Amino acid sequence: MIKVIKTGLIYILSFLLAGFIVIVVNFANNYELSPKEVYKVYLDGKVVGNIKDKEELEEYINDEQREIKEKYSVKKVYIPTGVDIQKCTTYEKEVLSAKQVHNLIKEEKPFTVKGYKITIKPISTDEEKIVINVLDKEMFDRSLKAVVEAFVSAEQVKNYENDTQPEIKETGSIIEDIYIDQDITIKEGYISTDEQIFTDEKKLTKYLLFGDLKEDQYYTVQEGDTIDSIAYDHKLATAEFLVVNPEFNSSKNLLSVGQQVKVGLIAPIVDVVVESHTVLDQESQYKTTTEYDASMNAGTQVVTVEGQNGIDRLTTKLKTVNGETINVVIVSRDVIAPSVDKVVKVGTKVYAGGATAPIMSGSWAWPTISQYYISSYFGYRWGKIHEALDISGSGEGSPIFAAGSGTVVTSQKKGSLGNHVTIKHENGYYTLYAHMNSRLVSVGQTVEKGQQIGTMGHTGFATGTHLHFGLYKNGMPYRDGIPLDPLILYR
Repeated sequence: MIKVIKTGLIYILSFLLAGFIVIVVNFANNYELSPKEVYKVYLDGKVVGNIKDKEELEEYINDEQREIKEKYSVKKVYIPTGVDIQKCTTYEKEVLSAKQVHNLIKEEKPFTVKGYKITIKPISTDEEKIVINVLDKEMFDRSLKAVVEAFVSAEQVKNYENDTQPEIKETGSIIEDIYIDQDITIKEGYISTDEQIFTDEKKLTKYLLFGDLKEDQYYTVQEGDTIDSIAYDHKLATAEFLVVNPEFNSSKNLLSVGQQVKVGLIAPIVDVVVESHTVLDQESQYKTTTEYDASMNAGTQVVTVEGQNGIDRLTTKLKTVNGETINVVIVSRDVIAPSVDKVVKVGTKVYAGGATAPIMSGSWAWPTISQYYISSYFGYRWGKIHEALDISGSGEGSPIFAAGSGTVVTSQKKGSLGNHVTIKHENGYYTLYAHMNSRLVSVGQTVEKGQQIGTMGHTGFATGTHLHFGLYKNGMPYRDGIPLDPLILYR
């Protein structure tokens, strides 16, 4: 029995000794007895291996990436993001060559170049921030200036920067401030070559102005085309057409048959805000008064005095965003030429048994007080039809009048229109008054032309105080009605 136990112990000891010898041999093969300094390479926190010289790896990477250097016109290419190289002391024998490590990491992640990450933080919390990569910070500055000059002429920008703006003698404008509304941060760093990196100034300018890099859309001018008609047919405001086609400086510029013009929709990534002190002359609408004459047959009318618009000189503070007026404050109003009221004499004499013919003077009242500024006209803006006039400058709480006699069919506070009133007129027209501060009429009520129906405000989806004044034919606004330019009522 004792002999068996001894034999078993000998086997166990022999096994343990053999295992120890294997461990020692493996250690001897993989490790050294004396420590040495190396550089340990990590990729996203995982060990890739050890190298002898960090600079040797960086130089090897730079030498091997000739294609990247040529593509971006740079002198140096750097390790990928996520690669970390740390100096350490180890007993490990194995040290990889720069080539081996290069081959291992290039399969996992793209290499980087040194440049600038430009972050544009949106004004709305619902939108995501935009990151733009460039190698040249000055190129971004030039592109941003080009975007500004799409909405403000280069001469105006230069005069503003140099404080050489000409004084206003009678009418004109002085820029008080120009700025980008979004927060823009610029940070130098390493950019992965699999990201979009702008190296062409024109492409970057196009991206900032259009929001993408799609190919330009063109239209060939046909006989009878005008800048206004082409813009409208392609869902552009005339001002937007002029931005897309900077070779034109006015909607009155002549076009040639066969000429190609750009018709792409702009969607600026940044908001160019311009605040200005502006003095301008504006027509003031004449009013129509009616005089009744019992000596004239009922249903007949005679214009005894022709109406004539006057001219008001308005001193204003304007704020525009990407060329669109969003806020107006009228500082003062001077009458240059007074308007002359139109006087219509209407007969009231009725014969026994005779019928009275309807009286239609065909004139309409202006919906605000005479101190006003049209901040946005009927037509396309940003690819969507703006079905109204935006009338500003009268001030919060100023009166709003019915443009014509009729019946109130809508009086409510709802949706993007906020407080709004709709009036149905006998001639098939419907007029809409939106963003009101308060409403003074109710559904079913009959109103007369020129009667106050509410006050001006900025309820609903409105930027600044203004009246959204719409005109529709044969149907309700934003339903089956056909939108028309309200200015046709006053022509």
